[in-house]
Amino acid sequence: MNVFDNQYRIYRIILKIIGLWPYDNSIYVWIQRLCLLSYFFANIIFQIVSLLRSEITLQNSILILSITCPLVLFLLRYIGSIACFPTIKIVFKHIRTEENIVQDSIESQIRMKLIDDSHHIINIFFWMTYTTIVIFIIYVSYPIILDFMIPLNESRTHFIYYITTFSHNQSIYLDILDFNFMFTGIFGLLSVACSESITGIYSYYICILLKIVSYRIQKIIMYLAMFKLSPKQIDSKLIELYRVVDIHNQTIELLVNATLIKKNQLEMLFCFTLVAIHLVIIFLNNYNGQIVMNSSQELFDELYNSMWYFMPLKAQKILLLIMLQSTTKHAFNILGLFTPCYAGFSTMLSSSFSYFTLMYSIQ
Repeated sequence: MNVFDNQYRIYRIILKIIGLWPYDNSIYVWIQRLCLLSYFFANIIFQIVSLLRSEITLQNSILILSITCPLVLFLLRYIGSIACFPTIKIVFKHIRTEENIVQDSIESQIRMKLIDDSHHIINIFFWMTYTTIVIFIIYVSYPIILDFMIPLNESRTHFIYYITTFSHNQSIYLDILDFNFMFTGIFGLLSVACSESITGIYSYYICILLKIVSYRIQKIIMYLAMFKLSPKQIDSKLIELYRVVDIHNQTIELLVNATLIKKNQLEMLFCFTLVAIHLVIIFLNNYNGQIVMNSSQELFDELYNSMWYFMPLKAQKILLLIMLQSTTKHAFNILGLFTPCYAGFSTMLSSSFSYFTLMYSIQ
């Protein structure tokens, strides 16, 4: 039974749609891959050019970077998946032939249970991706549809205004750009979902091998411990044990290959850059919040240290009112949960590092 024709059939279909099925090597599929790569790259160039042609401000730079970084991620994910085709073929070959190593009904049950579990996990992951795509399509297309069905004196706000600095008087150009980014988001999300799902399929396949190895070792130990065997019978069991050792070595080799798949240095560099950019943006926002708090505190300090007590009584009452209001530092508050400031930034970093340290320690 080929799992890619049964449990992983939808996964195989999506890989073929976006051109990432490693066994499709026809000229038409390679043209499709080059077109998608060019499509992602052209959108990145468009974002950079739109920034250069507009007024370069902090707000515009953050806007363009927040959209360009996911586009670069889509591009690197797609390139990384194509570059790893040889290793992925080896993995898929083992997964397709794994049924040959099954010896009895219990091993078959172990195999089918883990395959079904991985099938459900991948389905959940893809349904989340589908839901995101549907919401994205509705959000992008509803102003265009409303402008067509219920036109107003002026066109409604298009999605393109939220993700780029490009603007044009003709709404047809804005509609084209809206659909352009819609298709970019669809193919980008599908490519990321497919590349990430490979890890899930791989993990469950390795779990199948490890559980079968564990089951066979337990069976051999029980057989050797409970019965008095002749030297010939012992030798036959040792041969079975050697086969189990071979399967275990094969599992370790596959695990090493999986680790090599994830060691994409270009992608790691991009992820590090993306994290650094986000940290800079978060720090700048916390810095802006700290400026507000410092200004509020400086106002109180200056009034408190001034000679306000020599002023007329009515003026003193007004100044006292301002001082009372300034005793509590004025600051932004996001949903009552977070106050942008230096302390908030350091607390966030401390909590993040503590979380990742905990996750690393329990591996």
